[in-house]
Amino acid sequence: MDVLYIGGLAAFAALTYALIAGCDKLMQYRRDQGVKGVRS
Repeated sequence: MDVLYIGGLAAFAALTYALIAGCDKLMQYRRDQGVKGVRS
């Protein structure tokens, strides 16, 4: 039971980290695109 709990916790932490990293990259990409749009 403990193994399942720890495994679930690790999977949840990995998904949360991936979501935050993905949002950060998306915001950075959109900010870069916005800068390019303003220049043109």
